[in-house]
Amino acid sequence: MAEAQKRALAPFEGELRAISLALGAIERAGLSEDRIAAEASAFSSPAPSRRGRRSRSIGDMILMALQQGGVGLAATDIALQLERRWNRSVPATAITLELQQLEADGAVTRGAAGWTRNAETVEPDHSDDSEVARVA
Repeated sequence: MAEAQKRALAPFEGELRAISLALGAIERAGLSEDRIAAEASAFSSPAPSRRGRRSRSIGDMILMALQQGGVGLAATDIALQLERRWNRSVPATAITLELQQLEADGAVTRGAAGWTRNAETVEPDHSDDSEVARVA
């Protein structure tokens, strides 16, 4: 009886192992549901809100949260601020991905204290323009 049970369950156990291996590979490749959802939302244009305004992107909200803090914040602290201020529940993994993109763009830096927003650089006036103004 036990032998017959093992033979009957063998195909299902094989499928279960294959599914488990596939899920492990997906997680190791970084294609978990949270990341796929975050990447899909990054490419879609935000829908207008009821007042006709476009909703803020996660990156914009992160920059605003970092601007107010003044000190370095961890991704979990940023997630907590987003939920408190805008009532947006964003997973810490999505925030980390967005922070890495913002770091690549030069908007934020990661330090020992956490993530901080870089000061916006102001371009100096062109010296050629001032010389043209003097001649005219």
